[in-house]
Order: sequence, then structure tokens, then C-alpha cells
Amino acid sequence: MKLGVILGALAGLAVATGLILHFGWRQIGDAAVAAGWQGLAAITAIYFACLLISALAWRAVITVAPRNAIFACLWGRWLRESVGNLLALLPTAGEIAGARELTFHEVPPGMAGASTVVDLTLELVSQIVFTLFGLSLFLIVYPGKGIGTSLLVGLSISAATVAGFILAQQKGLFDLLERLPERLDLKRAWKALPEAESVQAGIHKIYRHYRRISIGAGWHLAGWVLGAGEAWVGLWFMGHALPWSDALILESLAFALRTAAFVVPARLGVQEGGYVVLGALFGLSPEVALGLSLLKRARELSTGVPCLIIWQGLEARRLWRSRQHSQIG
Repeated sequence: MKLGVILGALAGLAVATGLILHFGWRQIGDAAVAAGWQGLAAITAIYFACLLISALAWRAVITVAPRNAIFACLWGRWLRESVGNLLALLPTAGEIAGARELTFHEVPPGMAGASTVVDLTLELVSQIVFTLFGLSLFLIVYPGKGIGTSLLVGLSISAATVAGFILAQQKGLFDLLERLPERLDLKRAWKALPEAESVQAGIHKIYRHYRRISIGAGWHLAGWVLGAGEAWVGLWFMGHALPWSDALILESLAFALRTAAFVVPARLGVQEGGYVVLGALFGLSPEVALGLSLLKRARELSTGVPCLIIWQGLEARRLWRSRQHSQIG
């Protein structure tokens, strides 16, 4: 585990803790608790709806027909996010775990890795479109705020990052991706399937299907828009309702901050600080903004922990079956 990742996590945790202590943990806790179980249940329902949309986006770019396709992608996506949110000290662990699950549903390892990379790319591209829409809406609704230039600079940096990621797929990332099956612990299966595509070939194959790319990007864009409902509904249950347009702007910019801070595990401190700064633009007090962040962290725990438990149960069963087969053999 890289020292930088650990230091990033500690720094983010320190920032989040400092914000909570500075603005008063009791007031922040009261703001989050005001949403109640009903509020947590409501944003959880929205999350799972977004999860289904993300699964449909992933399925769109897989050029083979997996067994139980939608279920496989839904489960893989849920695991990807749960590992990414709760086991964030392990870089790319969520993506690797999700891709590995696809291989248990008759998806070749190369296509599992390739579809994960392309899906992530489309998610980032659609997020830039979503952020650009939110920024445009902000400049129209609040022309006098005077922070449009700063936001545009940040958006340009994000766009350049994504462009570099796409270029890397075409130029130099393939060598790294070719080793993905070994990281998935699928080296034996890889060798046993000579017809299986490499990750590089899989990515090229997917990008030739323009219709699949368009559908995947469209689903992701719909997911970003629906995902803004978490903040909108959460604030409503907290007693600090915002117009839908404001919630959309808030989340489009908050999501952009989280993505830009991808090097910080679980975006610790970034999400909290982002909500404090952005929430002030819409009249939200720091206590309410941090309360919203705390509510969303609670949702991550309530959806992520059960997923990790199920995953470990599946892994234990697979290990047991593997040992049984080895004993029989």
C-alpha cells in the first residue's frame, strides 16, 4: 500500500474532523438526525435506482451476452462502489473486484477488464457534461455570484484529465491493462481460454460500437441527474429544502470536486469541505451542509457493509468449492 494513499486518507480525515469540530459536532449531528430513518431510506432508494442505471450503462458496452446480464452488472457495480467507498485505501480495488465478478457470469477476463475501463471513461465524460450543465444553470440563475471563472477553470482541468485518460487508453495504458487478469487472480482461466480477448482488443472492439458507447453515456448522464435527488430529498427531510434547480447545481459541482480529488481515499474531507463552500452559495449553513454530508456517509455505510458481507460469503463458498474439487481430483 502506497504511503501517499495513507497520508491522503489521514489528511482528508483530519480536514473532515476539523470541520466538524469547528462548526460543532452536536449541531451537525442534529441536522443529520433530523432527516430520520425516513430520509435515509429515501436517499437509499434513490441510490439503488441510480445503481440500476449504472448497471444498464455497463451492460451496454459489454459486447458479449453474460449470464444473467443485468443482475451481473448490477451486482458488479454495487460491489465496485462499496469497495471503493469503504475499502478506499486499496487503489482501484473496487474496479478490480467488480470486473472479477463479471467473469463468474461467463464474461471473458479481457472483456471484463475492457468494459470496466470504457464504462469508467463514459462515466467521467458524462459527468463533465452534467457539471457543465449545472455550471450553465448556475450562471443563468445566479449571474451575480462572480465565481463562474473559477468553476470554468476547474471544469477545464477535469476535461483535460479525462482527455488524457482516453488518450492513455490508446497509447500507453494497454500494457498495464494486459496484466489485469493476473491481478484478478484469473491467470489460469486466462491461459485456458485461447479465444479470450485481451483487454486491449476488448477496448478497441467496444469503441467500434458507437451505438453502445452512446447508450452507455446516455445512461450515465441520466444517473448523474437522478443522483442529484439524494441531496434534494435529504435536505427536504432535514427541513432545509432547496429548489430542484439549486440541488442539481449543488450536486453537479460537488460530484466534480469528488472526482477531481480521486487521489484522496473516499474523498475524505473533500466532500465535507465542498458541501460547506458550495452550500453557502444557496444559503445553507455549514452545520446543515456537513449534516447532509454525514447523511450521505451514513447511506454509504448502510448500503456498502451488507454488500461486502455478501461478497465475503460468496468468496468463502468459492474457496470451499475449489478445495472440494482439488480433493476430488
